[in-house]
Order: sequence, then C-alpha cells, then structure tokens
Amino acid sequence: MKTSASRAMLPLPAEDALLRLGGRINRARRARMLTQSDLASKSGISLSTLAAIESGSPTVQMGFYLGVLFALDVLGGLDKVSVLADDPALVNRLSEDLLPKRVRR
Repeated sequence: MKTSASRAMLPLPAEDALLRLGGRINRARRARMLTQSDLASKSGISLSTLAAIESGSPTVQMGFYLGVLFALDVLGGLDKVSVLADDPALVNRLSEDLLPKRVRR
C-alpha cells in the first residue's frame, strides 16, 4: 500500500489520532442519520473533502475539521481535547500575565 508523503511525515501517534477522529466523525454522522452529502452541505465543504476527513487525511485544513465538528454539534468538546494543566512544564506558567509576550531564540 502506498503511503502519501504528508502522512509519512506525521509521527505515528498523530496519524493514529487523525484516523480515530475521522472514524468518530463517521460514526457521529451515521448516528445522526446524515448522508455524507448532507453533512458536507451543512459544513460548507465538498463531498470529497468530507470523505478525506472521515478517512483521517492529514492534508485537510484544520478549519474544515472544525466546521464538520460544529455541524455535528460536538465542537464544544474540543476544549477538553488538550488540557494544558496536565503538562508539568506548563503548570507554573498557565496564567496569561506570567507568559512572555514573545518567545525569541
């Protein structure tokens, strides 16, 4: 099986996360009894873009993924995806006033 250049450059955990997200979007669409055409129209994207999203394509713009999540009414859960408070390196710097305005090397 041929692997696309963009997928080959992704770390394996990132590739797996996209595949799982695409599968969840597919199941959420079917649970709502929506066709791919219905969800694509509701999301303002093409049918081929939705098919790419459901297959976990890394080449689809993040905004399109978010548009589909919004159309499925599950965008609110996105804030729970990454909880920065669980990152020990950031625990002491979470307050906005403690963060630098710019990071330079």
